[in-house]
Amino acid sequence: MDRNNVTTLAVQCALDREAAPILAALDHARELTLMGYRLSIGTCAGMDLVVCVGGMGVANSASCTQFLIDRFNPQALIFSGIAGSINPSLTIGDLLIGAEQHYAESNTAIIAECPPYLEYFPADPDLLKVAIRAAEALGYGRADSVGDLVGSGRWRGRIALPAPAAEVAPESDPGAGGQGGHFVVGNISTSDRFNTDPEVLDDLVTRFQADGEAMEEAAAAQISGKCGVPFLCLRGISNPCGQAYDDLNKSEANMGRAADTAARTVLKMISLLNPEG
Repeated sequence: MDRNNVTTLAVQCALDREAAPILAALDHARELTLMGYRLSIGTCAGMDLVVCVGGMGVANSASCTQFLIDRFNPQALIFSGIAGSINPSLTIGDLLIGAEQHYAESNTAIIAECPPYLEYFPADPDLLKVAIRAAEALGYGRADSVGDLVGSGRWRGRIALPAPAAEVAPESDPGAGGQGGHFVVGNISTSDRFNTDPEVLDDLVTRFQADGEAMEEAAAAQISGKCGVPFLCLRGISNPCGQAYDDLNKSEANMGRAADTAARTVLKMISLLNPEG
């Protein structure tokens, strides 16, 4: 992906709270509803931006992504939202940058018989680099992914603490809100279920080396890949995986903080993607 060719960026969210911080940064915004989707169209840091709240789950996610691509022809699509953490390096308000998006329950070998012919869906490498730069600029220190921990023999389960994370980048923006937090470049498991069973979560580590779990990104990545649109998922951590859904819903502050983390990173990425930025 050539950032000089990104003139229109689509940002997809599942929930209103995930989109709100991004909408607040739009200039010349106009709102509309098309085919049941709530959209805001405007500019941000000189780039045309369309933000859509598409709903929860893989079906809503896939249909929203296809709609955005067909209607607005974006040169890149970023999914921004909250997620539960499997990686013990990540706590509330930290950032998970999705290197790979995996379906938890699907028979991926069969799915791979159809375009884009993949069993899992990687992030666009250029968007991934920009996301890392954004996280570092915001003051998040890089921590080991589950894959790093497993590969080095340091994985001790979801409740074990890994080795200390890297120091916060010295070029961090003062007061940006990220200092003291961490980011991980890792894998995300997508499920229409809110999984709390420890055995299921351990299986996601075994199968995918998953750092977190959410409900939309693999479908959005699959459709983006089929359409040839560069894709990236950013997730702020709202809870540890294993927490009950009802308990999560009682933690409005945690969900807000997680949504802000992902949104702040999206906005920093936009400033970096702007050729004049």
